[in-house]
Amino acid sequence: MSGSSDVKLPLGGFDATTVGIGCMVGGGIFVVLPPVAAAAGFATAASLVLAALVAYCSAASTFLLGAGLRASGHSNAGGTTRSAARVIFGTHAGFFTGWTMVCALVTSAAVLSLAFGLYVLPGQARPAAVGAAAAATALNLFGLQRSTWVIRFVLAFVIGVLGFGVVVAFNEAGGPPPPPGVLEETESTAGLLQGAGFAFFAFAGYARLASGGFRVRAPDRNLPRAIPASILVALGLYLLVNQSLLAWFSGPAGLAASLAPLREPVANVGLGIGTGAVAIAAGAASLSGVWLLTEGSAHTAAAMADDGDLPRVFARTGKTRRVPWPAAAAAGAVVVVLVLTASLGTLLALACFALLLHAAMTNLCGYALEQRRWYTPRAVNLAGLAGALVTALSLPLAAVLMMLIVLVFGLVVRLTFHRSGSPPPGAGPPAPPNQA
Repeated sequence: MSGSSDVKLPLGGFDATTVGIGCMVGGGIFVVLPPVAAAAGFATAASLVLAALVAYCSAASTFLLGAGLRASGHSNAGGTTRSAARVIFGTHAGFFTGWTMVCALVTSAAVLSLAFGLYVLPGQARPAAVGAAAAATALNLFGLQRSTWVIRFVLAFVIGVLGFGVVVAFNEAGGPPPPPGVLEETESTAGLLQGAGFAFFAFAGYARLASGGFRVRAPDRNLPRAIPASILVALGLYLLVNQSLLAWFSGPAGLAASLAPLREPVANVGLGIGTGAVAIAAGAASLSGVWLLTEGSAHTAAAMADDGDLPRVFARTGKTRRVPWPAAAAAGAVVVVLVLTASLGTLLALACFALLLHAAMTNLCGYALEQRRWYTPRAVNLAGLAGALVTALSLPLAAVLMMLIVLVFGLVVRLTFHRSGSPPPGAGPPAPPNQA
């Protein structure tokens, strides 16, 4: 980890690909496969492929928007999509996009906090999840950030443990039979789409690389190569893990019934060494993800406060460390409340819907650009938009309605506040970033 003032050397194409893989292969893989199996049955592989396609289209749109913002001299503070939506469609669209991202980040952080608890202290999962959220908040308040060497170390360890788990699961295939009546093993289009909606959570880290969150040398040359490469590697790993768990659990029914599926195949290996290795890998990946997500939500909220979209208090920073401490503390507090009051399945559905809705906005903004690259035609934006919306609306209805209520409530409060008061700063949007 490094302080925010550290000088970061630009990454080359291979390093950028490694970082992109590290942003996707994290805590999500440890919890996302059971709901995918519950929804899609034996079509889990198809759900993973569809989620990867939506992630690629959204990553291409994110890259296109980032290039357009750079070329036109606009900042991407608070997120590339938020900044592009604010420029292209106006301040209300910018607020809604940023608010959606904040909600997506805090619910995702709550999911990974619970993943930490389920693998590290399964008997005390919620208290452990609260501890993970508190630790990530403290790291953010001290201004510490994940450096590339932390990402690489966690990635190498997680891939090693996943590989070990895959070998054990295939070798010990045909584990205990699933509880009766857990899942009727049939497939349907609706189930495949809902499975893809849940699987999207495992690919959501694409935005970190595609938006230029890590400095990359010659981004116009290296990012278009690093983005598909990192998504393909992550997809291949997820498919391998998925097939090994299906083999060990004797089908999707047993996998759907497990809260911590990667722990069970290795439970009897090496007098608990296998369980310990999985717990360490899942704990490190989950805690690293919570750290990154809460940091991202704090900086997005601070940028929105700077633009007048949120109360100005969230834009305050410390005197020595330029950390938006009110926003960071609020994000941590919300994550703690979520892990104490909601189940993992509910939080995952809420996070996936918000992430997919944000991806849809990203593709819509990408479609609005006039000047384009040959490898990002409007068909890519349309495919990403359609895929994100269809999979988002295929998620459980209760979660969709709950998140929509939160998002619309925030928009109504914002519209009411600005109607009764002065207009927000920069209310007149500049010209769209069409120099992509």
